[in-house]
Amino acid sequence: MDFDSLQAFTDSVLNILNNWGFIIVIIFGILHPLTENPLSLFNLTLAITILGIPLGYTVVFLSNIIGILLLFYFTRIINEKSNHIFTRQKVSKKAMDFILETDTWRHIVVIGVPFIPTYPIKLAVPFSGMSFKKYLVTLVGAYVFLFFGNSLIYFGVLGIITNNIPNVISYSLLLALVLYIYFGKKLFNLNNKRKSNNNL
Repeated sequence: MDFDSLQAFTDSVLNILNNWGFIIVIIFGILHPLTENPLSLFNLTLAITILGIPLGYTVVFLSNIIGILLLFYFTRIINEKSNHIFTRQKVSKKAMDFILETDTWRHIVVIGVPFIPTYPIKLAVPFSGMSFKKYLVTLVGAYVFLFFGNSLIYFGVLGIITNNIPNVISYSLLLALVLYIYFGKKLFNLNNKRKSNNNL
């Protein structure tokens, strides 16, 4: 493929994106809260490319809000139709209780961390039976955090720091952050108990 054909291909792709990109951005934005997919950074990049920064961010965020509302609606229907099956099972009830008892800010950070698959937690939040207001604060807060993380990646603010770090290590550190946010306090409590027992 020579330069002229490559340029023609690029121009045709850009024409398609200019015609359909707006719709694609909205669809991906709505689908992201409803499904487990890694397209949030791609969608934000696409939106910024074809719509510009202010409009791109606005369209993606409003689309995410629609997806968040649909997720709450669908999970409430499933809860009612199944007679709250997840809170009636022993194992899933413990998980739902954990979701309700955990601080909101922890859910916001964990769900909002880019590239970490936290869909089960995102799904458990509305299934846990928490109030609509708390659900909205949690999920909207998580997506604000996700926007912040994706923006840092997109604009390369962290590029200087992480340029020489392999992706596997970066993702492992993000996963460690997620685990620490949820279970760090319990680990510290266990260590303190062991120290006090050893001192006795």
